[in-house]
Amino acid sequence: MILPAFAIAGAIIAFVPSWQVTKYLGKKSKRYISYPAAAVSGAILPACSCNIIPLFAGILERGAGLGPAFTFLYAGPAINIISLILTFKVFGPLLGIWRIIGVLLISIFVGRLMEFLFSKSEEKNAAVASINPQPVQSNNSRLLMLFSLLLILLISGSSLTISSAAIDNVGWLYAKIFAFFISAGLLLLLIITKFSKLEMLDWLTQTVKLLKQIIPLFLVSILIIGFITQYIDLGWMKNLFLVAKDSLGKASFLATFKATFFAGIFSELMYFPILSEIAFVKAFFKLGIDMGPGMIILLAGPGTSLPGFILLSKFLSWKKVAAFFAISLTLEVIFVTVLAMLGGKALCSCNFAQ
Repeated sequence: MILPAFAIAGAIIAFVPSWQVTKYLGKKSKRYISYPAAAVSGAILPACSCNIIPLFAGILERGAGLGPAFTFLYAGPAINIISLILTFKVFGPLLGIWRIIGVLLISIFVGRLMEFLFSKSEEKNAAVASINPQPVQSNNSRLLMLFSLLLILLISGSSLTISSAAIDNVGWLYAKIFAFFISAGLLLLLIITKFSKLEMLDWLTQTVKLLKQIIPLFLVSILIIGFITQYIDLGWMKNLFLVAKDSLGKASFLATFKATFFAGIFSELMYFPILSEIAFVKAFFKLGIDMGPGMIILLAGPGTSLPGFILLSKFLSWKKVAAFFAISLTLEVIFVTVLAMLGGKALCSCNFAQ
């Protein structure tokens, strides 16, 4: 699942001219275009907080502004269409709509604040992008290559997005195999007929470079998360995320803020594979936790994690990584706490507690 993401990132660096990225996501592009484009561009990518990193590195290498790149980094894993559909199905339309609103708003504010704090690094990034050689390959060939790689990425992650009944459907399995071979065949045909050996070597070099930078840290960080989760007591977490209520069943702002804050720290650092945050929140709703802590896990769980922060440190300073963590956590807690106080349980039509 993660290898197609590296291949796409390598192709972006090798084949996509800097001007095509900077036109929409660069520092000089119009903000009302670059930030919304970055926020929704991950809609078709079944990405988690780790395999979004090579894609983030790829567009940053091509000259994307730091702000839009961080907007893409935060929103990509949480805004993908399959995750949103499943959110609507499991938790109802209101919570699904507010998840979309929350991801879009928070990701744009995260990007804008990162740009404001680190604007000087953008100038350096733009200067580096401007001296990168631009390929002469036709737009159609590059677009078809990226399209075939995206299809392979979608197909490779599709088993995580369908029900067990669909997995048992032989027709679905045949359709998936057929689509995979069509995509792989298109990619192979393009490689043979439209790209030179030198260009393929450049693509391979960029992909391997990203793999060498990320995979060792990825494996170590996943092992760390796996070790930590062995000692996390679900009951202890439930008590930490519960919102204390008065005799009338109403929660105070302080109680809601406290539970949401701890749930936010957990969801910022915990690694959730694709779509697993939905199953996790459903399980917590069954245990009786409130909408606030559940909502913040839906917002932060897909796009941030301790492994993701560690991988980011290969491309950014720890100062930027720490700022990203602090800004995203602050915005999430504010947004969800206010939402929980205004809407509460009314936002979720689900009722799992029995």
